[in-house]
Amino acid sequence: MTKPPASKVISDIDYEKEGRQVSRLFMPHSHNDSAWGAVAIPVVVVKNGSGPTLLLTAGTHGDEYEGQIALLELARTLRPEQIQGRVIIIPALHFPACQVGKRLSPIDGRDINRSFPGDPAGSFAQALAHYVTNFLLPLADVNIDLHSGGRSLDCLPSTMSHILDDKAVLERTIALAKAFGAPLHVMNREVDGAHTFQSTAERMGVISMSSELGGCNRVSLDGLAIARRGIVNALVHLGIADGQIERPAEPTRAMVIPASGDYGFAPASGIYCPRVPLGAIVSAGDAVGDIYRIEDPELPPHPVVARRAGMLWCQRGQGRIQTGDSSAVVVSAYEAAP
Repeated sequence: MTKPPASKVISDIDYEKEGRQVSRLFMPHSHNDSAWGAVAIPVVVVKNGSGPTLLLTAGTHGDEYEGQIALLELARTLRPEQIQGRVIIIPALHFPACQVGKRLSPIDGRDINRSFPGDPAGSFAQALAHYVTNFLLPLADVNIDLHSGGRSLDCLPSTMSHILDDKAVLERTIALAKAFGAPLHVMNREVDGAHTFQSTAERMGVISMSSELGGCNRVSLDGLAIARRGIVNALVHLGIADGQIERPAEPTRAMVIPASGDYGFAPASGIYCPRVPLGAIVSAGDAVGDIYRIEDPELPPHPVVARRAGMLWCQRGQGRIQTGDSSAVVVSAYEAAP
């Protein structure tokens, strides 16, 4: 086996050790008040015998809360005798961003989810992404990285994955999503997705799934309930835990965002006002929102129109919007995808 490149991360975790370990990943961070300081990122590893490895992460973006809460609960309660295999839990992966509740790190201003596969000699986010790529993903059979819409977006609760050319992997991912049990599973061609956590995992042969569990910089109780149930369902589905999958009242619907241009980039700046609620069924050309431009009271609002027919799945989560921001995203049924 090729030895992974050196990492800045300091850790006493033995990922092959049986039992339960609660520790920290110490990422060195020298600053004015701490010459030899480090950021301590909590990690819990639970292992019992042979079986699949599930890497569970949240807090990749610090203003996305449902996954952080659900994984904190699991990390506190999961015991070796409850599983067969290994579960690695990191509830607040990009810890500096989680501490301030923002998408980007206050240390280097980077989005870790655009910093993969990372660089051991790079900035904080790049060096942490390098550790995940080279030391955690090689251990994992499956990664679930829990996200929400953050402060900028409001999304119907869903799991997410990429549209993959490998149909066998795609179907395994959809099966995982249906076991997880969110109302929707949205497959996409992501905007600027080449350097994300998920695309890196996919290139390494790891079954990878993320989520959107709410948004608007708050905790969605519906999204949190879906995450809590879905994590347990995933453990059962993968054969790591015994039990029965708790099925939702309605089965998961597989949906798609076929092209990166379907992310509804705002045509103007101003105040975004929705015309229809999330979940509305729209036709191509329908106005789904308006942008009010405060610089000229005589200007009519600029409409935001749907590029194609489907369901309004996500829209702007705060009032102000800038030209180019994602404003409204319509998804369509997987079976009807081109």
